[in-house]
Amino acid sequence: MRRIAGILAMLVMALTPAPAALSEDAPARSLPAEVSQEVRLGGDYLLDGAVTVQKEGRLILEEGTRVRVLKDASITVHGRMEIRGTQARPVIFSAPDGITWNGISLLAGSESVIEFTRISGARTALSLIACYASIRHTAVKGCEKGLYLVREARADVSRSQFSANKVGLAVEMRSTGEFRASTFRGNEIGFGIASGGVPVVSGNRFESNAIGLQVLQRYPGKIEGNLFKGNRDGVRLYQNGPDTVLEKNLFVDNTEAAILALSYTSPTVTNNFISGGKYGVVANQFSSPRLVNNVLRGMEQALHLNKKNSSEVRGNILSHSVTGIFCDFSSYPTVRDNLFADNETHIRLGRFQSSDWEGKAGSRGLVLRSAARQGSRNPRLAEGPEQFPEAVDGSGNWWDARTLAEMEAKGADADISTLFDGHDLPEVTYEGFGEETYRLDRIIYVPPRTGPPEGAGLRGWKGTEDELSLPD
Repeated sequence: MRRIAGILAMLVMALTPAPAALSEDAPARSLPAEVSQEVRLGGDYLLDGAVTVQKEGRLILEEGTRVRVLKDASITVHGRMEIRGTQARPVIFSAPDGITWNGISLLAGSESVIEFTRISGARTALSLIACYASIRHTAVKGCEKGLYLVREARADVSRSQFSANKVGLAVEMRSTGEFRASTFRGNEIGFGIASGGVPVVSGNRFESNAIGLQVLQRYPGKIEGNLFKGNRDGVRLYQNGPDTVLEKNLFVDNTEAAILALSYTSPTVTNNFISGGKYGVVANQFSSPRLVNNVLRGMEQALHLNKKNSSEVRGNILSHSVTGIFCDFSSYPTVRDNLFADNETHIRLGRFQSSDWEGKAGSRGLVLRSAARQGSRNPRLAEGPEQFPEAVDGSGNWWDARTLAEMEAKGADADISTLFDGHDLPEVTYEGFGEETYRLDRIIYVPPRTGPPEGAGLRGWKGTEDELSLPD
């Protein structure tokens, strides 16, 4: 009898199906369509439509929760949402390949906490309007926008990762918050600030993005203590004033420009270490950054100053580059108390750097007529200079030994081998202006400093990664 009972038990076990592990095709419970009280969920769920958390509702997703999302699905939060993953058991939102969902919208008056969460495949993974969210240890990947502070929102973000998105993180329209110790990697734009957004951006890694950080229009804030490495452009600035400050950042091997300033942009760039890549700082289209106490080394052009530049360039160390400073199209920076060492050319003038042409033909009228044809309404176009000096003033700087020796031997207004100006290309002609020739500007280099400028270069740090509070 015992043998028969054992055989029957084995038959029952064989005929009873074992619990199946959840797969993408396995059935799962759907998230509730509406949450109007506290709802705490854990396990595996399907997000196959629109979920709304009402003002009085509180949706809590516990550690290890997995949510499989379908096309156009969404979560809208008016109340409170808590995503409480852990390092060992994160909460995961994932979509099948080729499926895009609408993400999580946190709306006015809501409050959310998001920790150890992974989100992928959304149009906008997390959007905030007039609300607050604390976001830590969260990874957003493969979305059109990762985190988007639309207007009047606040978020504190730390130890998070934004990768392979069109825009990793965007802060706009009087939104604010602190964004620290996070990584932006492989995005088209890692971090975007626009239309009055005022975030604190500190201690982040920007690596291998097309644009690491983009700032459009006025930003009265400081970008400090970040690493920009291997991006096409590290920081791209557009129509920013001197209250946009880049301080104590490390720029390494950004392939095009470490800092790109366009269209009437005049930020303060101070105490940064910039090395490698094609350009250190590019200032174009009436842009004139204030460049003080930076180290720029080992690139094609450390400073590229173009089209009516009037930058203050003071207390910097420019070394080991093909060109230290390049000036073109009527650019006349103030260059004082810098140290130039071991560049092939310390200062080079482009072929359109001619005050002689400005005096005879002039660019101001051309610019205004071109702007009128294009329908531009920028009032600052009329502010362009009408008179130009006849030389770029590079006096009051300290030069490497070979250059100083050559200056001493040849005296003032001579052809110095490490300076390229009208001595090297005396006359130029311009297409559309007939056969008349124009004189290229000269570089004034005397008197040089009598000794290296005290306090030139970095202040309070040596320009290494170890000195920054970066994420691992």
